[in-house]
Amino acid sequence: MAAARSLWSGVLTCPLSADKPSIIVSRREINDGETVTLTCTVPIDYRGGDCRLFRERSRIPFRLMTATDYLCDFQLTSQELLGRRPVGSKIFFKCDYHLQQYTSVSSDVSAVTVRGSSPSPGLSVSRRFLSPDDSVEVTCSPPLRSVSTCHFYRDEIHVAEGPCRRNLTGKQLSIWEESTVLLPVNMTCRYDPHKHLHIRSEPSNHNLLFVVDASRVSSPVDCKVSVDDDQLAVFGDGSWTFAGEDGPTVTLRLTNSGPTSDETCGEVQSETRPA
Repeated sequence: MAAARSLWSGVLTCPLSADKPSIIVSRREINDGETVTLTCTVPIDYRGGDCRLFRERSRIPFRLMTATDYLCDFQLTSQELLGRRPVGSKIFFKCDYHLQQYTSVSSDVSAVTVRGSSPSPGLSVSRRFLSPDDSVEVTCSPPLRSVSTCHFYRDEIHVAEGPCRRNLTGKQLSIWEESTVLLPVNMTCRYDPHKHLHIRSEPSNHNLLFVVDASRVSSPVDCKVSVDDDQLAVFGDGSWTFAGEDGPTVTLRLTNSGPTSDETCGEVQSETRPA
């Protein structure tokens, strides 16, 4: 180490390839208002020199730090990182270090995305019950004139993106789920207001649907499902009966009374339809 420090007793003018710094990023994506740590690693004993952080293609550093060891930690808020760029941008940066007349080669370029958010859209559905082969029209309504893309979710699982009004089949809504007689589907949507910026809306209101596969039973089934009061108000009182191609039916009753001793659809054994 003493030998390394002695190099700085004179003036260095030739960069050494072995002296190339590197960047460590605490998070590749942050939300607007959050903080990220960018660490410039110094490969030699460089105490007393300056670590310099550059944004985009600028040749002028936007942050300087005197090196006291082998790591220079730059803690930046989202606004400091963005500078004049809008929220939703992906910011590229690099670093080097400088002492007297010596400047190291630059590190590799790295990036941090500053994500933004927009107000929630509204979500509406054309029906509440469907079979695996049926489809439901879902409409995501952003509070903007035009948006880039809409995203649809089932219980936080992304199931579709593209136009804000589209048809989704029961099979699409059942993705990653085992075959079952009754699958509750809690749907939400979001939208991207800009094509070239990383901005996504807050989630929409929830809509409860049921994918009913009567072909999974070999005899009639009468079952009860407990739902929240607000969802029960949407469905209303009553019962719904669904028939498979081979005759057996599934009758569904919704309640807010919680689990009961009655048979529930979740307890029905799924069966493969006879060939």
